[in-house]
Amino acid sequence: MIESEWRRLYKAAILELDPEQLKARVKAAEDAINARVSSNARLSHDERRAMEDALFTLRMLKRKES
Repeated sequence: MIESEWRRLYKAAILELDPEQLKARVKAAEDAINARVSSNARLSHDERRAMEDALFTLRMLKRKES
């Protein structure tokens, strides 16, 4: 999965207003980030940091929806 894909899914999750859609969007973003981390692609320090920040934010969204 390319870098822009996880970012696109992350943005969709953080902008989602419908609580019923939020869970699916958060999961899709988390899965995309984890797939990117698991890929054999070289990840820059900046991208790794951005993914860590994104995962933190997604965890906060999951807590908020609970």
